[in-house]
Amino acid sequence: MVTHIEKLQLFSRYIGHEIWLHSHEYEQQDQFVFLTGITQHALIVSDEDGISRWIPIVPDFDLYEIKLLLKPLRMLSSDVKQVANTLPIQNFITQYYVQLGFDMPVFISPDHPANCKYLAELGLADYREKEEIISSSHQLEQAV
Repeated sequence: MVTHIEKLQLFSRYIGHEIWLHSHEYEQQDQFVFLTGITQHALIVSDEDGISRWIPIVPDFDLYEIKLLLKPLRMLSSDVKQVANTLPIQNFITQYYVQLGFDMPVFISPDHPANCKYLAELGLADYREKEEIISSSHQLEQAV
């Protein structure tokens, strides 16, 4: 439903936010890194030590399942809403929520089937905390 180029466009809104990389092929299955940039065909991510690498986003080459760690809009507090309502231009509200790590409805292009969907609905975000992801991964490993 979303092309690799569209994925890059959607991810670019969340530079600076944490990403979960899950691999079915490598020993270290779950990695948590920060999105630090976007190139024409890749995400640039950095780990906690500041070591950067590229994660290719091209058709038929998915080394990782990649998800942004975001918060659902239902977690907006009244304090956050109050600050948003004081912003000088209404369009800044969405940017403010994105900056705080909230999953916002997307717009890709007119009549695109993914418009108005959240990144989590598109399989590009997860609302769980890192600890929840790690514990659920360990439970899956033990069940196998």
